[in-house]
Amino acid sequence: MSSPSSPLTPSQKTLLPADKHDTAAIDHLSTLPSSTIAPLIPELLTWVQDINWPIAAHIISLLLTYPHLLVEPVRGILLGSDDGWKYNCLVYLVDAMPIEQQWELRTAVERTAENPTEGEFELDEVARDILGKIH
Repeated sequence: MSSPSSPLTPSQKTLLPADKHDTAAIDHLSTLPSSTIAPLIPELLTWVQDINWPIAAHIISLLLTYPHLLVEPVRGILLGSDDGWKYNCLVYLVDAMPIEQQWELRTAVERTAENPTEGEFELDEVARDILGKIH
């Protein structure tokens, strides 16, 4: 699921899942240090765009072991235009993050709660629930 403009090296790209069933890649990634995982986070997050992909739950579990590495990439998603991806990030990542990382994402979550776009149907409710936990 690598993007064409990915800044990853060829050796880093080989660590990424090859397809939506490649749980072996996730198992391997879970054995690597956070310094190896950090540059892969944006690419791994693309697998959360569709929660129905078999690999999505495995990637979410892996990503949640590195919540400090998720803050900036997830903020970018929450401020972006893919409403389904925003929903998945809010429900499956932000809501499960430790309070410290939720707090760091507070302004992006507040924007969704207080001023949702037309496409963010029901995202405002999810965002308000998250904010209720961190205030």
